[in-house]
Amino acid sequence: MGCLAVAGSMVYQKVTATTTTTTTTQPKEKAQLGWTVVSQSKRGVMVDTKTITIGSAPFTVLRLRARTTRLSWHVGSTDPPSTTAPPIDAQSKVDWASEGLAGVVAVFNGAFKKVSKAGGASVDGLNLEPLIKGDATVVLDRFGRWNIGVWGTTNFPPKGFKPIAYRQNLALLVSNAQLSTEVLHWPIIKWGDYIIHSPAINRSALGIDEFGNLLYVATAGKVLPLAVAKALLAAGAVTGMQLDMNPYWPMMGAPAKALHAPGPMVLRLPGEARSAATYFYGWRRDFFVAVAEPNSFNCQWASPGLRGSGVTPQPLSLTGRLCKAAHHKPKK
Repeated sequence: MGCLAVAGSMVYQKVTATTTTTTTTQPKEKAQLGWTVVSQSKRGVMVDTKTITIGSAPFTVLRLRARTTRLSWHVGSTDPPSTTAPPIDAQSKVDWASEGLAGVVAVFNGAFKKVSKAGGASVDGLNLEPLIKGDATVVLDRFGRWNIGVWGTTNFPPKGFKPIAYRQNLALLVSNAQLSTEVLHWPIIKWGDYIIHSPAINRSALGIDEFGNLLYVATAGKVLPLAVAKALLAAGAVTGMQLDMNPYWPMMGAPAKALHAPGPMVLRLPGEARSAATYFYGWRRDFFVAVAEPNSFNCQWASPGLRGSGVTPQPLSLTGRLCKAAHHKPKK
C-alpha cells in the first residue's frame, strides 16, 4: 500500500488488482483477530466489524476491505438540494439495476446538511455545493476507490486519481494517525449545533487505515467529537473525518451476503433511529453504498468516468480480461 504525505495528513489510495494478474497470484483477504466477518466472496473478506468503547460509549466499526469492495455516494431527495436531478446511479435510493448487479454489501449515512455550511459536494459532474479549501474531503473515482484528505493541499487528490464524487465535512478528526489540531482545539460548537442544549450526541465518522481499508465509525451514545476521533484511532485510522450527527441521521447496515435486491442486514448500528434499509427505497439525506468486487481479481467494476463539463451518468460494468458472469456471482 502506497501513501502520500499531504499537508499534515496521510492520503491512502484504495488498492485494486490489475487486469493482468490472476486469482492464483492474488492472496485472499483474510479474517483478522479481533474483527468479526460480516460478508465474504471468493476474493476473501469484504466487510467486517468490531465494537470499540471510548469512555462509556460503544462505537460500532464497519470496515470495507479495499481489495474486495468499491464505494459510491448518493444524493438525498432533499439534501444536498439541487435544481437538477442527479443521474439514477446517484439518486436517493440504491441503484439496484447497477449497484444491485454487483451486489450491495454495506450502506451508511453521509454528512451534514447544506444549511450547516460544513463543506461542498459534487457527484457525476453535478456540483451541489462549492468545495471549500481546507475542509476534510472524501473523494471517489470511477473504480470506486476512495481517498480522504484536505481539499486544496498539495497532492490531494493524488496524481492520477480522478474523482467523480466529492463530499466534504468540516476538518479532519485524525491526521497522520494522530488526533488533529482542530479536534483538540476547535470550540465544540464548530463540530455541529447543539441538540437539546448539549454537544454530546450521536455521531459518525469515516476513516482510512494504513492498508487503505475504509472505516465507518458510529455510536448512538452521547459523545463529543474527541471521542469519535479516539474511536477512529482505536479502529486503526491514519486519517479520518466527521460525518453526520444527532439521534436521527447516523444509520448503517451490512448483509451477510451481497444483495441484488432489498434484503435483511445482519449488521446494524445499535440504537439507531431507523433501519439503514431505508436507503434501499429512498431517503432524504445523502449516503454511501458499498458493493462487492467481482470474484475474480482479473476483473473489476467500473463506471465511465466524467466526460467534459456536463453531468455524466455512472452505471457499472465489468472491466478486465477474462471477465465472465461467473466471476462476479456472489459466494453462496
